[in-house]
Amino acid sequence: MRYVETIRERIWLVIAAVIVATGAAGIYVLTAAKTYEARAELLVTPVSSTSAPLLGLPLIRASSDPTRDVETAAGLITDVDVADRVGKQLNLHRSGQSILSDVSAAPIAQSNLVAVTATAASATGASDLANTFARQAVKELTAQLHQQLDLTIRRLKAGAPHSAKLRDDLTGLRQGPNPNLSVSSLARTPTAPSSPRTKLSIAAGLIAGLILGIAAAFASQVLDPRLRREEQLRRLFRLPILGRIPIERRQLPDKPLGPFELSPATSEAYRTLRATLAMGRGTANPGSQSSIILVTGSSPSEGKSTTAMNLAASLTAAGKSVILIEADLRRPALGEVLGIEPKKGIASVVVHGFPLRDALVTTTALGPKLGFLLADSDDAWASEVFALPTARNLLEEARRLADYVVIDTAPLTDVVDALPLAVEADQVLIVARLGKTRVNKLTRLAELLATDRIKPAGLALIGTHGPRRRDDYYYYLRGHPRRAASIDAGRAPDHDGEPTASFEASQGARERSLRSKRADEPADGQQGGTERRTRAR
Repeated sequence: MRYVETIRERIWLVIAAVIVATGAAGIYVLTAAKTYEARAELLVTPVSSTSAPLLGLPLIRASSDPTRDVETAAGLITDVDVADRVGKQLNLHRSGQSILSDVSAAPIAQSNLVAVTATAASATGASDLANTFARQAVKELTAQLHQQLDLTIRRLKAGAPHSAKLRDDLTGLRQGPNPNLSVSSLARTPTAPSSPRTKLSIAAGLIAGLILGIAAAFASQVLDPRLRREEQLRRLFRLPILGRIPIERRQLPDKPLGPFELSPATSEAYRTLRATLAMGRGTANPGSQSSIILVTGSSPSEGKSTTAMNLAASLTAAGKSVILIEADLRRPALGEVLGIEPKKGIASVVVHGFPLRDALVTTTALGPKLGFLLADSDDAWASEVFALPTARNLLEEARRLADYVVIDTAPLTDVVDALPLAVEADQVLIVARLGKTRVNKLTRLAELLATDRIKPAGLALIGTHGPRRRDDYYYYLRGHPRRAASIDAGRAPDHDGEPTASFEASQGARERSLRSKRADEPADGQQGGTERRTRAR
C-alpha cells in the first residue's frame, strides 16, 4: 500500500516520464532513416573427406561437426572479392569493404543453410543486394575451384598415362559449379522497413518511460523533505490527528478562507475538529470554566489562520462564546479577510492597559458571540509583547469573557514571539499540511514545545481527500451557510438574516454568572487559579 500511495502521490511525475519517453520514441521513428532488410539462403553441401580425387582442391569436406562446416562456408561468403563482384554488377560505385558493412552471412540454427542478409535504404535495393551477393558468392567459389582444377588437370596431362581416369574425373567436375554451395532461395522484396520499427519503438518508449517514472517517484519520495502522508506523522510523533481537513482548490496563497468560503466537506471537517477538541477540554484544565486553544504550525502558508478562524466560527455555531486573538503580529490577515478593522491592537491592550472588552470587534455575518482581538498595523514593533506579565492578564480576562479563547499565532519554528502564550494555553493545536509542511521543521517545532514541557493536544492535517461521491455529502447542511450557522447556534435570525443580540450583552451576562458562581465556590475558583499559575511557572 505504501508503494501504491507513493505512485499515486507522484502520478504526474510518472505520466510526464512516460510522455517524454514516448515522445522521444516518436521523434526517433519520424526522423530516423528507414532501412530495409532482405535475406537470401545458400545451401552448404560438404564433400566426402575420403574421396581421393578431391584431395588438394579448395572444397569444404565433411567433418564430425556439421556446424563447423556451415560456419566455414559463411566465412568464405563474406569475402572482399565477392563484394567487388557485387559492386560492379549493381554499379554501386562503392568499395568492397563498404559493401560488406551492409551484408552479413550466418548459419541458420542447426541446418546446412547460410542466411545472406543485406540492408539498404530501399526495399528493392535490399533484395537486389542480397540476391546478387548470394549468386556472386557461388560464382566466386566456383571460379576459385575451376582455377585450381585447371592447374591440376594440366599437371596430370604431363604426368604418367595411368592418371587418365583421374584427369577425366576432374575434367567432369570442371564442367559444373562448386559442389559445396548453391542458392537455396532468393530474397523477396520487403514490404516494410526493418528499422525503425514503429510499434516496437513506441512500446519500448512506453515501458522505458514507465520504469523511469516509477524510479523517479520513489527517488523523490526518499529525497522529498515534505510531509506526504499520515503514516509519516505516526512514525515521527505520538500525537492524535484531531481533524482531517480537505484542501480548498480555490484558496489563494497567503490568504485565509472564512467560514462562508468553505465547501461542505471542509465545513464538516472543522465541526469534527471542534468536537474532538471539546472532548479534551475537561482533561486540559479541570478547574477552569473556559478553555484557551492555541493554533500554531511549523511554517507559513500551511492553513493555520484558516483553521483558527473556522474553528472559532464552528465553536460559535455550537452556541459557545468565543474570542479569537490574532497573535501573528508580523503578518496579520484576519481583518482583511473578514472585512473589519481593529478598534485597538493587541499592544494597546497588553502594554497600555486598554480594556479587552472595548477592543473586541464583531461581524454581523458570524454573530455576536464571536469577538475578534485583531493585530493593528502598529503592533509589528511589539514582537516581545507576549513575554510581558500583562499578557497573562489578557488571557485571564479573555477567560472571563468567553467559553473559548482561540489564539492564532505565527509559526513557532520561525517566530517564537507567542511561545509564552503556548505555555498558558490549555490546548495547543499544531496545523500541518500535506505537500507543504517540511518534516524537519515539524520535528523542530515538536522539540521546541517539548523543551518548555508543552504537550500538544494533537494535529489538524490539511490536504486530505474529501468525499468523492455524492452520497458522502448526505449529512452536510444544505442551503445558505449563514442560515446554517444560525441554526447550529440555536439562534433565530431577524428579517435580514442577521442575529439580533450584541456581543457586550452576551458577554456581560456570562461574566455576571461566573462572578456569582465564584462567590458561592471560592475554594474551587482559588484552586483553579493556583493550578493555572503553577502550570505557567
